[in-house]
Amino acid sequence: MSMNKELNSQLFKRREEQLSHVEYDHEYSFYDNITAGNIEEVKKILADPNDTAMYENPEYGRLSKDSLRNMRYHFVVSTALITRLCVDKGLERELAYTLSDLYISKMDIAKTAQQIIQLHNEMLMDFTKKMADLPKQQIYSIQIVKAVDYILKNRNVRLTVQNVADELNINRSYLSSLFIKEMGMSISDFIRREKIKAAENMLKFSDYSYGDIAEYFGFASQSHFIKCFRSQTGLSPREYRRQNIRK
Repeated sequence: MSMNKELNSQLFKRREEQLSHVEYDHEYSFYDNITAGNIEEVKKILADPNDTAMYENPEYGRLSKDSLRNMRYHFVVSTALITRLCVDKGLERELAYTLSDLYISKMDIAKTAQQIIQLHNEMLMDFTKKMADLPKQQIYSIQIVKAVDYILKNRNVRLTVQNVADELNINRSYLSSLFIKEMGMSISDFIRREKIKAAENMLKFSDYSYGDIAEYFGFASQSHFIKCFRSQTGLSPREYRRQNIRK
């Protein structure tokens, strides 16, 4: 099944119109809990994978006469809306939309209603955890904002502190000190952390080999990648993939 952009846009628009009448009587709505990173609250409202009739509720709107296709359409709309809301609340745009595309692609090949609901639950928790990981106070100097943006856009190259300083045209030592002061970690540690976080998604959502992933993110070697990955996650890439890949 192919989800074209025009269809997604129309579904998104229709769903947003419906949302104005749903759920905002609560102190924290469903979407508020996700964007606030309230993991325990979101866990309480995850759907039962066996409740395949949930999208038949008139509250959700009927997007297709075919029940399974109706669920697929709602999945796309829900994912698109959550993605936009999380970006508005500070989640990195590239990460958010990459996650959105990956989950929609996985939904596209799901065979049953139970699989779609389970995948939707995983998507909700993934976005919620990403939001929970965001720094609570994101007031940074312009130099740090630019440094972080440059690093995130260049995770697939071998970056050094000097590379970042040269790009921003500021003194390396000054940038290093400022970064530690505002971010609570060194530039090198931040670069490594972001590379590993991105590698986690590739392990979960692709079949790329460990060597290919190591090369893509600019690690010196596969063994260096494995060492860094284990240091950050407590698992080897093989163990992480085995634990997180969908059956």
